[in-house]
Amino acid sequence: MILNILLEITILLIVLAGLIFLGSMWIIRHLRREFKKVYRIQSKFDIELRKLVNIMVNFLDVEALKKYHKMIIKKLSHAEKVELLNLIETSYQSIDIDEETNAYIVETYQRLQEIRRERDSLVIVYNDKLAIFPFNLYAKILKFQKFVVYTSK
Repeated sequence: MILNILLEITILLIVLAGLIFLGSMWIIRHLRREFKKVYRIQSKFDIELRKLVNIMVNFLDVEALKKYHKMIIKKLSHAEKVELLNLIETSYQSIDIDEETNAYIVETYQRLQEIRRERDSLVIVYNDKLAIFPFNLYAKILKFQKFVVYTSK
């Protein structure tokens, strides 16, 4: 009788440990996949930002952007990227978007804005996942950090 109860409890504990293990593996895999999505779109954003800075410096000769021309965009802090985005925005507002020679600048600017919106939406979803249980426990253990958004509130 006691042996049967101990055997059932042992089986129950093994099944429970197996479910916890499988659930943990699923959560870790899911968090890593979400992180990779955000990291990939962040890289696209940095590349497009670099491209736009190069185009604006070379074709429009924007003096304010010249200090960013030789910098590595990926290594800039969030505040520096926000400042750069503001400089790009003001420079973009001053050009004639209907002029044929500015077509590539307009296209690149619009692509950058599209990537920024997509990136920010993925970041918001990712950050929300890091804030809810059980993802927050695993995020702390695996040292996943939150990303910041570039869209102003």
